[in-house]
Amino acid sequence: MTAQEHILSELKKLRQPTSLEDIAHTPQEEAIFAKVMSKKFRKLKADEVTTSRARQAINFAVAHSQPVTVSFLFGGNKLWRFEEAPEIDWAELFALIYFLNWMKSIASVYPPGVTLDFFSEDVAVETLNNITRAEADEYSRTFRAMLEWLKPYMPERVNIRYRRYGEQYKEYADYLSELEAAKQRHLEANHGELPTLSEKQKQATELNVRLLPGQTDDPLWREKVELTHRSLEETDTITKVYFDDLSLVMACPTSYSGWIAVGSTKRSYAKFWAGVGVLERSVDGFNELVLTPKQLELSQYRWQDVHIEGLAGKNFSRIRILE
Repeated sequence: MTAQEHILSELKKLRQPTSLEDIAHTPQEEAIFAKVMSKKFRKLKADEVTTSRARQAINFAVAHSQPVTVSFLFGGNKLWRFEEAPEIDWAELFALIYFLNWMKSIASVYPPGVTLDFFSEDVAVETLNNITRAEADEYSRTFRAMLEWLKPYMPERVNIRYRRYGEQYKEYADYLSELEAAKQRHLEANHGELPTLSEKQKQATELNVRLLPGQTDDPLWREKVELTHRSLEETDTITKVYFDDLSLVMACPTSYSGWIAVGSTKRSYAKFWAGVGVLERSVDGFNELVLTPKQLELSQYRWQDVHIEGLAGKNFSRIRILE
């Protein structure tokens, strides 16, 4: 089996019809909750905040006879360190296939179905990681193009929504004003002190930020970036349109309280926007993986050509195959 044959096979499995399961006397909400929290997709144990939030969103959907909405709040740009940037690559496609299989499972016990919601924080990466507006726009353009291309493979009773943080504002200046206000609130709540970072947090900051000339002259540059990081999710707008939306079951590849940690593929825990997609040979074909920069650096691979009709972009004509 070639890489191309494997990818097409996984896509075709997505669109195979699934009959609604007979949940017998199980309450509808409990049947949905079991699928949402399935260990087949969940990587880590969910804390009480996460389970409570999920139940609340499920109960809301059932009460209003509307789709359950599972939402990913994500960075919204391909990590600039990869040659794949600024466009999406196989990591986004593999993550989508994985997430859609999860959605398909949830929809199998709930006739109104499921909405897979992506909320891109790309406007924030301009102020956080020094990514340009053009790069963020290109990432979203290629992501949305892939979603359009995926439509023929979509499972029954499942749909996808893609939103951008920046699109919630009329002007970029409005975002900057709200961000500054959030920073001030954060500083006031902490007696004017900048956040204290662990070594792991410092490493994450150094990985993600594309440094501007002279930025490291300030010994507190990492702490100031972290202040922006924490504040960008505390603006009035994102609080209103995202965090106060109790219809959302929140999910993320990695672990945060309130979010279901599901990884990005069956075998990968990395964030899809901060990794690249590769294939690893297995006994019966391939495994889809998303590798971080460090994992990629330590890997041995070869390239294999791929041509899948209609899947456009600079990163979809070949794929890395791990040796």
